[in-house]
This record gives sequence, structure tokens and C-alpha cells, in this order.
Amino acid sequence: MELSELKYFYEVAKTEHLTKAADSLHISQPALTKTIKNLEEELGVKLFYKDGRRIRLNEYGRFLKEKLEPILKEIDLLPASIEKLIDLSQNVIVVNVLAASTLITDIIIEFKKNNPDVVFRMLQKESEKNYDILVTTNATVPDNPVHIKTRGIIEEKIYVAVPKTSDFAERNSLRLSELAGRDFIALSGSRRFRPLCDAYCEYAGFTPQVVFESDSLIAVKNLIAAGIGVAFWPEFSWGKIDGHNIKLLEIEKPVCQREIIAYLSDKEKADSIAEKFFVFLMKKLSERQAKMSLGSKT
Repeated sequence: MELSELKYFYEVAKTEHLTKAADSLHISQPALTKTIKNLEEELGVKLFYKDGRRIRLNEYGRFLKEKLEPILKEIDLLPASIEKLIDLSQNVIVVNVLAASTLITDIIIEFKKNNPDVVFRMLQKESEKNYDILVTTNATVPDNPVHIKTRGIIEEKIYVAVPKTSDFAERNSLRLSELAGRDFIALSGSRRFRPLCDAYCEYAGFTPQVVFESDSLIAVKNLIAAGIGVAFWPEFSWGKIDGHNIKLLEIEKPVCQREIIAYLSDKEKADSIAEKFFVFLMKKLSERQAKMSLGSKT
């Protein structure tokens, strides 16, 4: 059976009139009659019986009409459904976030305020290749990234956050080696930031003594303020320290910094929604970098 045969049958079944059905389908009556005959031969049963000058559905015809009705309705809706799916896919942005997740999330929320129809799919997989935008650091640049259309790089200093009760609080900077043996607070889940900081400590000649980890940035701030320990603090991606019980110190040696790198896949066409978000993302990162300074965070 061909789809056209089923559609022709359904139109005849609705009208039970060959001439009207042929006019509706814009084909000749003989061609329609032949199509119905071919369908009956394929099925091995008659679908209509004659009632004077008209035709009527028999039990097989009624059964077939009943079964075809929802199927043909779905088929008729397919073009609109596909068009809707195309529109939806054009408004979906897949972002693989391997660094600065709190900051990137804030930027996404801000973007959605003016673009409510955009749907973000957020991933955190180093092996993931199917993304529109990748945000990572120089410590986790993928070995074989997808083909890249463009990239943006923002440099970020790493400070040490100490409680105001610390013996370091009167200073503006220190050497990292001076923190050997001190208790550290860490943000759990920061799989990309933690190894980088551990590497800096190793370079300075010690292993950081992590006494507590929390998955909450606010909890990390509060623990530092309470004098539980010190912590590495990215210059702007972790946000401003707005309390009065914490001070940020610049690290003199070694120079501690990282690069936040955003990649835009080359599968994105010019002026795509993903490209627009990429431009917005880099603009906000640059603004954050310019706004945040050591003096404004102490």
C-alpha cells in the first residue's frame, strides 16, 4: 500500500461519493476509482458496496477508516511539527562548562532575561565533543577540541583569602611558601581549579593541608571568616568578598593565575543564537575582569 492510496481512500470514505472526493483531491474520477480498486486488491477485501447511485462503507471500509484517521492526522501535522523542531533547535545552546561554573551560570541567567525563548543545555564533561560553546581553563584545554570557529581568553589572578584575625591580615601580599602547614578550605567539586592550586603549592614546596571542603561558595566564605582556614580565591570568577572579616592577599611567588578560555564551535552560522551568546559571554567576562580589583574586594 502507498500513502497516496490510503489518503485517497480516506477522502472517499469521508464523503462516500467518488465525484466529490475526486474534486477535493484534484484528480479525475476514473483515476480515483482505479486507485480504490487497486487498494481493495492489495487488501483482498472490498471496502465499499453500492447503494443505488452512491457507495457506502462496508465493515472493512469502516474499520480501515477508523484506523487511518489518527494516523493521517499525525502525518498532516508533521510539517508543522518539523518546522517547530527546527525553530527549537535553533534556540538551543549547548554549553560545556569546565571552569568558573558559578560565574558562567550568572551570565546565562542574565542572557535569558532578554532572550527568554533560548534553551540552555549545560554539560560538565571533559570528553564531550557535541557542544556549541566550551568554557575551560589553560589547565584543562581539551587535547582534541571540536573544530573551533573562534575563541576568547580572559586572564584571572589567583589570590589567597585569609580571615581578618590571621597574622597575615595586616599585609597585602605573601609568598605561597609561607602558607605551608596552614589549614586550607576548598570548594568541593572544583575539579579544574583544585589541581591547579595544588600544583602551585607543590611548586612552592608543600602539599596544602585541606581541613574542610564544601560545595557552597557562601559556606567557604563563612568558614574563612570564622578563622577555620585560608583558601585560594580566583580574582573575579568566584565573585566579590563583601564581608568585613576576610582579606585577599596577592601571591608574590609564584605568580598564580589562570586563563578562562571560551571556544565557539565552527558549526555555528554567523548571527546564530550561540554566536550571540558567545559575544555576550566574552563581553561580560571582560567587564567583570575590569570591574574587579584587589582594592574593591578587600
